[in-house]
Amino acid sequence: MRCPRCLQNVNETIQRCQCGFALDDVTSADLKDWFAEIKQILENAYTAAPTPWQQSGKSGTFEEWTRLRVANIAAVNQPGKYLDIGCANGYLLECLVAWSRLKGIELIPYGLDYSVKLVALAQERLSTYADNIYVGNAWNWTPHQRFDYVRTELNYVPRNYQKRFVERLIAEFVAKDGRLIISQYRSRCDDLRQGWIDCDLVGWGFEVIEIHSGYSEGGLELCRVAVLQP
Repeated sequence: MRCPRCLQNVNETIQRCQCGFALDDVTSADLKDWFAEIKQILENAYTAAPTPWQQSGKSGTFEEWTRLRVANIAAVNQPGKYLDIGCANGYLLECLVAWSRLKGIELIPYGLDYSVKLVALAQERLSTYADNIYVGNAWNWTPHQRFDYVRTELNYVPRNYQKRFVERLIAEFVAKDGRLIISQYRSRCDDLRQGWIDCDLVGWGFEVIEIHSGYSEGGLELCRVAVLQP
């Protein structure tokens, strides 16, 4: 994985990068500052990026974006409300709506991000659904409704809060018979023989009902999507 502060590749099991950024063992007293730093890092990087997919967190080409993001639509099996947590500029939501239509399924897109600047970009991109894009941190934001699909990544919170984060999303965000979609994107530099999110989820006591993958042009699995139900 890459440290969000210094962008160096770090071992996925360490608690703190050499630059000092805490990946694990973050105290409740430090959590507010942790979120504030992540928000600033991502906001600066994404708003300066030249392409829509880079503004949504993926460098490289559109083809690479598609190969590693299309796995998120595999878990969609019926129409419904789809909340993308950490929606950034809304580009993934835009793609998901288009991809779902290719499957003959209509999604109503919703987005959540704690950057006001990125939410503004998402609202402009998805102008028809601008009122469905919210500013907030899923760690403590309270939804006014439940969603048929909720997509997230677990690196939005420190590692020692990830199990609690999943529990909260299931308890407060996902509709009855809905689906929690947890995406994991990895680097070629990672040890891809281990460290996959579905293994962590099972170890925490959750039942993973589906797994979908996205592959690099060379056939490396660099995306894995785990699906949970309440």
